[in-house]
Amino acid sequence: MTSLATRAVVNLLYKSPFNPTSSDEPDDAVRDLVEGAESLTPGRALDLGCGHGRHSIYLARNGWDVTGIDLVRDAVTTARRKARDAGVAPSLLQGDVTELGRMGIPEGNDLIVDAGCFHGLPARLRDVYVPEVTRIAASDARLLILGLAKHPVLKGIKLDEVRRRFRGWEVISAQSVAGDEMLRYGSGSPMLRKAFEKGWFDPWRYLLRRVDSSPRERG
Repeated sequence: MTSLATRAVVNLLYKSPFNPTSSDEPDDAVRDLVEGAESLTPGRALDLGCGHGRHSIYLARNGWDVTGIDLVRDAVTTARRKARDAGVAPSLLQGDVTELGRMGIPEGNDLIVDAGCFHGLPARLRDVYVPEVTRIAASDARLLILGLAKHPVLKGIKLDEVRRRFRGWEVISAQSVAGDEMLRYGSGSPMLRKAFEKGWFDPWRYLLRRVDSSPRERG
């Protein structure tokens, strides 16, 4: 369970100049999974740390049964409004991504998107997150993680930790995301733009595939 201190930090970061105002455009890798040459068949999707709902709304528009979760109440409120305006109805919940079972999130999710959630969790919550996400993933599910390798406050996420923690998953790809691409997904202060342009945050994108349906191990 996320502590009150962690919740406070998340809410402060949400309102800080280092948190970009989200665009409505999906990440390129999400678009590839939905509309690319080897696109997935629409099924059940989970959007962890859904923010303003750009991925939840995009997936719902493309025939997916989507649940989006975010810890920040204001973010979920904005996501619900945007979904109504877009004419789609994903399930958008305020909640803790380390408590998926307690929230009643069903198993069998074919696509799980985490665009900026996992990289902010402390180690003790990562220990919970991994088995929870693994439990609700369908056989052959895809898990897309977009995270920063460096951050002045957050712990960050690097490939060696992804491989170590996500047992039962295969890393299909690990790609560095250029600053100019990151800036397409949101707008922020000149300081934030400079930070991305200079590579201070070092954003990466990891695509994993569920390959082991045996009893889950802890991450």
